[in-house]
Amino acid sequence: MDESEFRLHLQIETTVLEVWVSQGWVVPEVTDRGRNFREADIARGRLILDLSRAMGVNEPGVDVVMDLVDQLHSLRATLRDLTDAVRRQPFDVQEHILSELTRVEALKRR
Repeated sequence: MDESEFRLHLQIETTVLEVWVSQGWVVPEVTDRGRNFREADIARGRLILDLSRAMGVNEPGVDVVMDLVDQLHSLRATLRDLTDAVRRQPFDVQEHILSELTRVEALKRR
């Protein structure tokens, strides 16, 4: 979606969007036709609005939260890649990895 659709959808002013983009909270795709926003950007925008308006979080706080959200997404992608790599292993290797994981989790509970 283009910039005006994005702003209309979230009911934000151009100046607000410029802050979000300059902070790196939303990163639109830039084409020769302008900036394009994805559904993920809408979700991020809703989160930013909830944090700033509904919860009263200031800009530095929003920056921390958005950084943590990005880290979480990155870790989930890494975990998905690791899980896929384990699934491609022979069954005995998969069993060994699961066994080791179970052992480590049991040690943590002690």
